[in-house]
Parts: sequence; structure tokens; C-alpha cells
Amino acid sequence: MTKPNIYLFPQLDDNYGYLIKNPHATEGVLVDPSDLEMCLKILELNDCKASHILLTHHHDDHIAAVHDLKNKFQSIIIGYENDENIPHPDLKVKDDEIFELHQNKFKVIHTPGHTLQHINYFMPDCNILFSGDTLFSIGCGRMFEGTPEVFWKSLSKIKQLPEETTIYCGHEYTLSNVKFALSINPDNQDLQKYAHWVEHQEKEHRPTIPTKLVDQIKCNPFLQCDNEHFQKLYKSTDPIEVFGQMRKAKDNF
Repeated sequence: MTKPNIYLFPQLDDNYGYLIKNPHATEGVLVDPSDLEMCLKILELNDCKASHILLTHHHDDHIAAVHDLKNKFQSIIIGYENDENIPHPDLKVKDDEIFELHQNKFKVIHTPGHTLQHINYFMPDCNILFSGDTLFSIGCGRMFEGTPEVFWKSLSKIKQLPEETTIYCGHEYTLSNVKFALSINPDNQDLQKYAHWVEHQEKEHRPTIPTKLVDQIKCNPFLQCDNEHFQKLYKSTDPIEVFGQMRKAKDNF
């Protein structure tokens, strides 16, 4: 199987969109398009049309360009079956469902927490994850609709994926996430090294995305709520309680 190319492009203030395209193909798949101008630009640069659009959740900064793209390309809109706020859905997918687009397999992972209907798309043949606003580099999404219990369960699902998984998330938040992570775990040497790399990327105006799951397991505090260090810090052996306290601390950081 030929591995697809993943093209990252900036949207709005700090969002990322993605184009999934096989080599030499004339059609591609967009993920969470919110900036029509940038979407059309990346499609033109790669000489393709948007045959399908994958949506991780219904927030406007992930769906704002859907209507115009559908009108222009007759794109097939794919979203979670229980998310009534997904615009113009043509294909409603469910948790654990596997579907195929342009010879590429996608597995749906229901990841409630940021929203209750949030989903991730995992490409099992090439270990690629589109995590939306569930998991960020060295962080996670705000808990707008979920509870600490459901959000921790969602992150635990992601932790079970192959460590070599490449993660494409919805925002460029890594620098601020690293600052928070270092404030609560300053002695983590893996995190220190990662922070140095992030600062270099920022100075060079380069994205810090994608990231590898193996690095997130080592450095991301929100994936380490069952770690003794954080259980001592937040005075609880319950990872759900630790996650809730950590998320609240990040909100106020």
C-alpha cells in the first residue's frame, strides 16, 4: 500500500487543517476545514479536489468552511452519528467503525471530553491519528461538555495505540502547553528536551505538529495522571481526580 501524504495548513489564529492525499491522486480528504481561503489554497497547490471532509467535532473553528466546500466540490461530509450539530452530514459514523476512502482505511474512535460527541480518526495501516481537540502536543482540549472520567477514558484509549503513531491535532498550542507542563513537572528530562525543540521550532516559525505518541507518553502530563509524581502533587491515587485537578490548573494557568 502507498502511504498517503499529509499536508498541514494553518487556519484562523492557531488552528490546523489537513489534506490527506495519495501520490498522483486528483482527489483528497480534508480534516476540520474552517478557513475557506486556506483550504482552497492547499487544494490548488496539490492539484486536487476535496472529495470528502472528516469532522472531529462541531465547534465553528473546525467546520466553518464546510458549507462552501460542499457547494464547490460536492464533498461528502463525514461526522459522528450522535453529533446533531455537524453540518450537512452525508455519512454518519460510529465508534470503532472502519471505513475506506481512496484505498485508505480510517477507524473511528469516540473520544468524549472536549465535546461529548468528539471523535478521532485513526489510520491503522500507517499509524496516523487525527485527534482534533482531544489530545494536543503536551496538552489536551478544554473540558467543555465532558467530565474528568470520560475525558481520561478517552485519553487512555489513545494511549493504547501503537507508540509510533503520528498525531495531527487541531491547534498550535505546544509552547504554552510546555510551559504549563514544566511548571508541574520540572525534573522530567524528556520534557526538558522536548521544550528545547519546541522553542527552536517557534523561533524558526515552524509548526510543532505532527508529534509522536511515544513522545506524548513521555512528556504530556495529561497522559500521566496515573503517574506517582502527579498523584503526589494532586494528593490522590485516582487518575480521574488527578486529571480533573490538572485540567482545572491548566485552565487557570
